[in-house]
Amino acid sequence: MEIVDENSSAASRYAASLAAVALGASVPILILGRAGMAVAIAIAIIGLVVTSDRSRLVYDVTAAIKTPLGTAVAVTFALWLVSVIGSPEVALSAKIWARMIALLVAAVALVSLLRRAPHLHDLALKALIVTALAGAAVGLVTVLMWPDPLLSLRGHGANLDQANLAVSVLKSYGTAIACAMPVVLWAGWRMDARWRAPAVIFQFLALALLIVLESRAGLVAAAVGGGIFACWFVWRIGRAWLIGAVALIMAAGIAIAFATNERNNQIEAALDLPIWLVDAHRQTIWDASLQRFTEAPIFGWGIDVIDKLPGANDIVPGSGVEFIPSHPHNWAIEVLAETGVVGFAAMSVALIVLAVGGIRATRRDGAPGATLLAVCAIFFLVSLISYSFWAFWWQATFVLMASLAIAPLTPGLVSSSRSPKVTAT
Repeated sequence: MEIVDENSSAASRYAASLAAVALGASVPILILGRAGMAVAIAIAIIGLVVTSDRSRLVYDVTAAIKTPLGTAVAVTFALWLVSVIGSPEVALSAKIWARMIALLVAAVALVSLLRRAPHLHDLALKALIVTALAGAAVGLVTVLMWPDPLLSLRGHGANLDQANLAVSVLKSYGTAIACAMPVVLWAGWRMDARWRAPAVIFQFLALALLIVLESRAGLVAAAVGGGIFACWFVWRIGRAWLIGAVALIMAAGIAIAFATNERNNQIEAALDLPIWLVDAHRQTIWDASLQRFTEAPIFGWGIDVIDKLPGANDIVPGSGVEFIPSHPHNWAIEVLAETGVVGFAAMSVALIVLAVGGIRATRRDGAPGATLLAVCAIFFLVSLISYSFWAFWWQATFVLMASLAIAPLTPGLVSSSRSPKVTAT
């Protein structure tokens, strides 16, 4: 049964359309703060679920768990539960563990719903293009011309005289909008010709925003996403030999983004890595986190607790920074230290299955598969230098953008171990 078909009431059709718009706007609306994103996600999930065939939805979610990818993810969460139980902050670790499960289930449900209602999927993509364009423009105006309205709206009215406040507040938004760049570009070409110009204009506005924000993570994201799209395009037109040139350009863009880093380098580089590549403080954070890993190597310390362990907030000698402020600033080290080699190995298997599925989808379905690969690469490569892997806003950005790309793919390409047989209809 198709969601909100022609026999549905006007109220149901309106609710479903509103939910689709909220889904498309959920990442760009981060410009208003993380609460705005949470509200948009809630509207999207509740609106689409209550207007759908819930028995079919339950079937689709159950079927997804039985796929190779679903099984790998389920095993990962089962093993992470051991780390949760052994955590010194059980309630905190359990909350994040359960929240991730809810987010993934919601994502599977959204993919199922959008796949059965292409008109809602298109509406969500249109909303993404419009709100992303508006968000990037508002961000530029805020940083370059008129910061007071947005900063006051986000609760920073008392600190408007603080230097570079707009840059500090919007830096994470820049990375989220960079994660949306490949999805917006693909969406523009999926729609009719009227949507292509806005999709391209957004790419330039987003890049300009990342530059004025001095968002190293965002610029890396833009380079990675654009590079993957370019690799897919030259492969598609039969110019695979150009992939090497694209890779060099992408690497140059990433190197430029890293070379601009001059922060927190007044301390010794703990891992002896070049400070242009990884700043000295980040190396200290990684080194301290890896030392914690050696103290609990099997199942780790527990999800999202490493910065709460004794000594984590001590000041690095000769500086004013902490050994582990908030999180390890590297998803691999974070998962390794907090869920141990067991949890990290299980997650690695799931990621390999996802990557293979993404490559298969790109070969079979083209642009949406390449979009999925770009979003995955952005999330996991950027997470190697910034943000906590457990942060809801960052996980939600990845899951929502990936869901929009997965919905039009041939069912089973991403989640199964082999390509499904497709019969003519």
